[in-house]
Amino acid sequence: RWYYQGLNKQKSLFHRYTPEQRELVSRIIARMGLEGLESRAIGELSGGQLQRALLGRALVSNPEVVILDEPNTYIDKRFEAKLYSLLEEINKERAIILVSHDIGTVLQNVKTIACVNETLDYHPDTEVPTEWLEEHFGCPIELLGHGNFPHRILKCHHHDE
Repeated sequence: RWYYQGLNKQKSLFHRYTPEQRELVSRIIARMGLEGLESRAIGELSGGQLQRALLGRALVSNPEVVILDEPNTYIDKRFEAKLYSLLEEINKERAIILVSHDIGTVLQNVKTIACVNETLDYHPDTEVPTEWLEEHFGCPIELLGHGNFPHRILKCHHHDE
C-alpha cells in the first residue's frame, strides 16, 4: 500500500504495522485530503492526488526537513493554492526546502528565497530586486501588482546572436 511506504524503514520484514502507525497513516491521509482513495493503486491517482500522496508518504516518517522538487508539477491552478496552504501549515512543524522554477508563485508562498544560477544568491525575505531578475533571466522584467499576486511580465526584447 502506497500510504505505508514512508514507514518501511520502521517496520521489520516479518512484522505488521502497529496500531499507532496505522493511526498516524490515517491522520496523514485525512490531512492530505485523500480519504476514500486508499484502495487505489498509486498510478491511478490524479496529479494533485499523487503530489499529496507523495507528500504524505514523506511526512509519515516525521522528518525534520521536507525537500520538495517542483511540488506544483502535474497539478492544476485550482489545487495549487490548496497545496501551498497545506505546505504553510506543515512549515509550522518542520522546515521545508522547495525547488521551483515558478518564481512568481514561489515568491507568494515562501519566507526566504535562495536563487541558484551558477551562483547562490540568498534573499532573507521574498523581495528579489528587479535588477537581479533581469540580470539572471537575461531580459528586461517589469513587475506588476494585482492585489496580493505579483505578476512578472517580460518586456519586448531581442537576443543578440
